Amino acid sequence: MNLHQLNNSEFHVEFEKAARANQSSAIVVLHFINDCERRKSYLDLGYSSVFSYCVRRLKYSSSTAGRYIQAARCILEHPEMLAMLEAREISISTICQIASILTEDNKQSILERVRGRSRREVERIACDYRPPVALSDRMDPVRVATNNGERHMVFTQFLAPEEYAGIFDEVRDLMPGDASYGDVSLAVFREYRDRHHPIARQARRETKKGSASLHSHRWECDAEHSRYIPDEVRDVVFVRDGGQCTFVARDGTQCQCRKGLHVDHITPVANSGRNELSNLRLLCGAHNLRAAELAMGMHVMQPYWRAQ
Repeated sequence: MNLHQLNNSEFHVEFEKAARANQSSAIVVLHFINDCERRKSYLDLGYSSVFSYCVRRLKYSSSTAGRYIQAARCILEHPEMLAMLEAREISISTICQIASILTEDNKQSILERVRGRSRREVERIACDYRPPVALSDRMDPVRVATNNGERHMVFTQFLAPEEYAGIFDEVRDLMPGDASYGDVSLAVFREYRDRHHPIARQARRETKKGSASLHSHRWECDAEHSRYIPDEVRDVVFVRDGGQCTFVARDGTQCQCRKGLHVDHITPVANSGRNELSNLRLLCGAHNLRAAELAMGMHVMQPYWRAQ
């Protein structure tokens, strides 16, 4: 199949068909794993376990093989999970997350709670059924091997209230790129230090005494026709649009991206668009480029897509 010859409707029909086929084939693999363990036929082929067979013979990664084997054993012990997997109410990853905590007494409750849940939500549910753990805060220097040699870093462990995870995700979504836990923490610490450290506060006072505010030149432009959108206006748009991309497809499906958002001019500035709230919207990076492509032409925006 030449994907380039398909129109958009045909492309997504084939894409969804392939996804369904992939789901079906994964379930078939689970059945093969269970029967392979029953037969023990991998022993005659020179493999000590079904895990070794999957990694060495089938060329699965160790993590994929382990995940499939755990899920296969779980659906064998709890057959009702197979129907949920076939209905795409749970995933293989979900099965692996709850496999170790399932009992005949709690099984029904857990399966109802994890139905259709995200990985993080399932992990939170699973914690309710695990014994409490005792951890302490720690910060230890470590030496990490990288592609460019060794690097000195800090291993950090700490306990945080449950709201921490949600706030962390909000902050990471506001940052450009695929920020790591360390990137997010360091950015927040720097922001707090630069706002509250006495030396930083004094430096700001000296700057204000000696010159205009750092961003004062932005306010001197024609606000209606400038590409620059003041921070106060950006904040209003962010709150109004619920902090997520506002693109809505023809069938009513709305993009749910909350990462790397842009304040976009509905009518471009080049076409006399203004910095009025009614002409501004939140778009994710991809839909922002798509909107520009529709307004300015694919040949103009193609280099920007390749840069993504």
